[in-house]
Amino acid sequence: MPVEKILRPLFPDSDSPQDPGAWILVLEAIGKYCAARLDDAGFFTAGAADEVLGAYQHGLRTLCDSENPTMDFIAFTAETLADRQGHAVEGEVSRMQKILLLSLRDRVRLWSFGMLPGAVDGLYCHCVRTRAACESLGCPSMLGGEASIVHVTALNPVTALAAAAWIRQELSALATGEAPFVFSLVLDLPSWRGMMKRHFGDA
Repeated sequence: MPVEKILRPLFPDSDSPQDPGAWILVLEAIGKYCAARLDDAGFFTAGAADEVLGAYQHGLRTLCDSENPTMDFIAFTAETLADRQGHAVEGEVSRMQKILLLSLRDRVRLWSFGMLPGAVDGLYCHCVRTRAACESLGCPSMLGGEASIVHVTALNPVTALAAAAWIRQELSALATGEAPFVFSLVLDLPSWRGMMKRHFGDA
């Protein structure tokens, strides 16, 4: 089953995406999905998947009342393992991305050319609700020159698909049913951090 179909029932309704806690259930489900795929691929040592997932879920719950609940599972896991094992965070991120991209069978592409061009506020001004969703999911997104083309960037390919599904749903409603072309792209850690800062500031 496509991961969007697993996540779509958890999407907040159109009145609540501005609520910082509205995306917590989606982020938890993404964490569970990723942990299972990574564990199946032998990324984690015995018992580590459940331990890291539990810590991640606890972290999300502590952010529920925060104005910025963004916490990507891949970033969290990479930092946790790097602290424990002395590995480089970027290397851990890259390993996880490769495993997850393979499991998604080319539905998300790796973007390795730095930051994508495009106006930061284009999409968010066109559809105001998308900004809070993109920030909460950690998916800086932009119009590709017109409202019918959107580029969604993320550190986590699963999160990119979730954000793409949400954006497609929102823009289709605005365009009376015409679905836009939404392209999901994964960035390396420095590029993703740069895009997050460019789109959402230091918060």
